[in-house]
Amino acid sequence: MYYIKMNSSKRYTHSEKEQHVERAHQRAVGEPLGDVRLSILIKHNAGLLSDLMNKALEPYGISSVGYIAMMALYGTPDNLANPSDICQASSETRSNMTRIVDELVEKGLIKRVPNQDDRRRVDLSLTPAGDDLLRVVVPIIRKSNEAVFSVFSSETKAIFEADMLRLKNALESRL
Repeated sequence: MYYIKMNSSKRYTHSEKEQHVERAHQRAVGEPLGDVRLSILIKHNAGLLSDLMNKALEPYGISSVGYIAMMALYGTPDNLANPSDICQASSETRSNMTRIVDELVEKGLIKRVPNQDDRRRVDLSLTPAGDDLLRVVVPIIRKSNEAVFSVFSSETKAIFEADMLRLKNALESRL
């Protein structure tokens, strides 16, 4: 569980991060953060959500990245995916995904299977043990997310989702 151990050290608080970045911006351009403050807050919250997911998954021996990889497989119609597809679904590098896949294979949660159309390719598939584990942990992750977002009303969540989608679209249009 390298990923969990690697990220188990104490995180900077949001205000500590903001102070560091504010100081850097003042030195670099002599101006306050402005909209950069929003980027810092989004990144910080994403890290906290990842930490929360890792904490919920730790008793089951998988990390959030392993969970996302397994869910990407679970979401395919035939329970098969190429490792490159899993990289795209998880936004992980190939080298990191190779390590995660190796770990999941070693635990018996996924398996490598020859591609039926191309003998040079290897696909990934959930094992029955992986399927069983997801049936246990998916409700736990859902409940955790519901608890986190319960601080918002249904109306506020709908607005927040629309705003986040608008931000996602703006970011994608600039790439």
